[in-house]
Amino acid sequence: MSQTKFVVVGALALLGAIVFSGRLSDPAPPATDEASAAAGGTLRIGVDSAEPSYYKTDGVTKGFDYQMARSVAEGLGAEPEFVEMDFNQLFPALEAGKIDMIGAQVTKTEEAERKYDFSAPYFVTYVSFLAPKGSTIKSRDDIDGKKIAVVEGTVQERYLEEQYEDVTVIKAPDADAAVRSMGRGEADAFFYGAPYSQSIIKSAPIPLTEPIVYQAEDAPIGFVVREGDERKEQIDGVIEDMVLNGEWTKIKTDYFEAVPLSEVFREKGA
Repeated sequence: MSQTKFVVVGALALLGAIVFSGRLSDPAPPATDEASAAAGGTLRIGVDSAEPSYYKTDGVTKGFDYQMARSVAEGLGAEPEFVEMDFNQLFPALEAGKIDMIGAQVTKTEEAERKYDFSAPYFVTYVSFLAPKGSTIKSRDDIDGKKIAVVEGTVQERYLEEQYEDVTVIKAPDADAAVRSMGRGEADAFFYGAPYSQSIIKSAPIPLTEPIVYQAEDAPIGFVVREGDERKEQIDGVIEDMVLNGEWTKIKTDYFEAVPLSEVFREKGA
């Protein structure tokens, strides 16, 4: 997110790189420039590395958001360039013109919409609670009175504070730190984007329970571009075509086969 970032900016969030760089590239040209993505140039896509959104296996780039963003770039007639960075660097990079688009499970919120333009949804947000093995937390109802870790600045942080009154929020800089806080007994559970649960469980230094997963209400996930970017309508059109021609369903099935199809996409004809 969170990282499913629920940046509740954190359908289906339980529901990349052709060019891969650890540092930011030069500022992107304006949308009206002949070298822009809309004119068949390069679309710089900001991502953070986390399975199943964007990751590498044996040197091959994979991921739900990776495949979606690559198809969007190709639909624009552009060459996708994936720029990896920490999630909290993505929005400053977009504002500075160092990337053209964010493709990292960003949840659309009213607050974020005041500063950026979001594409049509390409997923919806699922969130989850992770707890150490042996925990008494078995359902969402069990978190009252508990200490819950979140990644600071994600949508999960805000969502937890808004939806759950009787919890103590433990802020961590990243998912690894949140998991370690559980290992030290500082947090009872970790609240994060559900798509990342299995990768967190695999890499965690302590054994964790299976995630408690549920869909967040009215929390679509979209690609993010700078406000006023002329490519937004084109991006929306590509996403709609992908839903209607079955490409979206295939990509969704590759990464989230067990996840039920959200009404957001049923209504579009998926």
